[in-house]
Amino acid sequence: MTGLADYYQQSDYEIVYSRRKTLAIVVSQGRVTVRAPVGCNIKQIQQLIAAKQLWIKRHLLRQQAQTPAVSWQQRAEILFEGRLRKVVFCRASKSEVLLENDSLVIAVSYRVANTNLAAWHDKLLNRWLKAQATIRFNQRLSVWADAMKINYRELRLGQWQRRWGYCDSFGAIGLNWRLVMAPTWVSDYVMVHELAHRVVMDHSPHFWQTVSCYVPDYPQAQVWLNYFQQQLVD
Repeated sequence: MTGLADYYQQSDYEIVYSRRKTLAIVVSQGRVTVRAPVGCNIKQIQQLIAAKQLWIKRHLLRQQAQTPAVSWQQRAEILFEGRLRKVVFCRASKSEVLLENDSLVIAVSYRVANTNLAAWHDKLLNRWLKAQATIRFNQRLSVWADAMKINYRELRLGQWQRRWGYCDSFGAIGLNWRLVMAPTWVSDYVMVHELAHRVVMDHSPHFWQTVSCYVPDYPQAQVWLNYFQQQLVD
């Protein structure tokens, strides 16, 4: 399972020495800088970096998640499986969405009026994302249920602003289909989370112990969802 190390490795930082008395970490424009007193022992710096790993990753993700206040169509890019994909708009004989290398091609039929293009782009993208989620999530949820030795009745896909999934008392698992925009290790966490509710319905220590048995780095998935939420639900 891939973690936040995809975004930051512990060695990825710059040291700036000056006539200061204390150590400080600065995260700016996607870069990590350690400001240190002249003559500071390198081991002290390494220990500080190691102790502040989660803090650094949170700040890097927050900066990465900040995007201009424009729509995905204006940006011509969209998240899919955790990767930012360029979106190519075109006209064709039929309306469809195609994933070609690292680009998402959204083709709209010539029969659609120019004034309706934006609405059709939204409609086609959402339909395609939901179809991709249906294929991927049914398979992954089954794999996790087998691994955890947990039964569920059915998978329901939906779109909600404030939740990524649910587990009801009848054994149905619900997943937000927009999770297909997130990395697999993040959507896997949500699946394990909801399946764990088949054993423990609350969020007690026993529940989180169950989750951590299968997704030890689940706090990192929570961080990712927190900072990229707006891009996934817009």
